[in-house]
Amino acid sequence: MWHQLLETHVLIMYDGTCGFCNEYIQFILNRNPSRKLKFVSSQSEIGKEIIQSLSIKGFETSIIVVTGQEYYKKSKAVFIIMKYLGKPWKYVAYLQIIPTFVTAIFYNILSKYRYKLAGKYCRLISKEEQAFFL
Repeated sequence: MWHQLLETHVLIMYDGTCGFCNEYIQFILNRNPSRKLKFVSSQSEIGKEIIQSLSIKGFETSIIVVTGQEYYKKSKAVFIIMKYLGKPWKYVAYLQIIPTFVTAIFYNILSKYRYKLAGKYCRLISKEEQAFFL
């Protein structure tokens, strides 16, 4: 099922228990004019299947974007996501000209303290939002 989805959509995998990640997913949902983005928790059965199928390592502290058979993690994933959002957010994608080792430092710091910043929880999604989740 998810294989066919990747032909036409971009899949965002996230930590479903992380409050910060859940807030970021809500942020994306509110600014997704292309409707090309779909979401799946890394802890879900489909998420685990995708991780195993693509041999993704280090997903525990990463947001992951899957396009076709390729995947991107951490700050690279964030920049890809931003390209699909409405103005002015899509312009954040231009920051990918910053060397990855620099953006990775910021991403890793945020990732390290994400539970302290926003805690752990799972937000219920509305019926309208369910179409965007696997």
